[in-house]
Amino acid sequence: MAENKDGSLHEKHRARMKARVARDGLESLAEHEALEYLLFLAIPRADTNELAHRLIQHFGDFCKVMEAEPQELKQVKGIGDKSAQLICTVMGFCRYYSLKKRKSRAALDKTEQAVEYVKPLFLGQQNELLYLVLLDDKCRPLQELRVAEGVPNRVHIDTRKLLRDVARTNATCGILAHNHPTGLALPSEADVIATLGIMQTLDPIGVRIIDHLIIAGEDACSMLQRGCLPDFRATPGILNAASGR
Repeated sequence: MAENKDGSLHEKHRARMKARVARDGLESLAEHEALEYLLFLAIPRADTNELAHRLIQHFGDFCKVMEAEPQELKQVKGIGDKSAQLICTVMGFCRYYSLKKRKSRAALDKTEQAVEYVKPLFLGQQNELLYLVLLDDKCRPLQELRVAEGVPNRVHIDTRKLLRDVARTNATCGILAHNHPTGLALPSEADVIATLGIMQTLDPIGVRIIDHLIIAGEDACSMLQRGCLPDFRATPGILNAASGR
């Protein structure tokens, strides 16, 4: 009898919350309430309020919960495979939506446009990722290559694979972009060295790097604008957009 009573209370609570969201939108919910509401989909009958509070307490805030990896989420008591997969899938769809919303053929000939184009690639990502956005001779994007992935502050670049992948395209130039998940949007010495290495790798096939963007949350930095994009001109005739010299 107690179980039926508890179940009825949960059902009434869920019905009230669903009505509230329908009337006022998700933005009307507190962080733990938004998680509670989301977990309705993975846990159809049990109370998810306490579980939502535990997630917030464990990770610190709503955003950190949504950005967590499945194995991290499952460290919280009450989170199983289904709940962890649900949270990660929602975050994946947010990233997918942001990528598809972009104007994919607009020229990336200005830093502001390039920054807005690459930001969705790093939405909710905890590991450091390095992308190369390949462009045609009008700076319109052709393809995005994920060059490397690693733990924060460390990535490994497979230059042979990069050369093969770029050679299959009709790109004439490209923009590098990577994220600093836990740091500032500022280029490090390692970033400059990695940029130069990629420039050297792509030089034999005539593809030049015109900028390297660093993304840290909502902040962004252009190595071109900061004047720290390497001035590499190993091949006669290849211009480096960084120097203008």
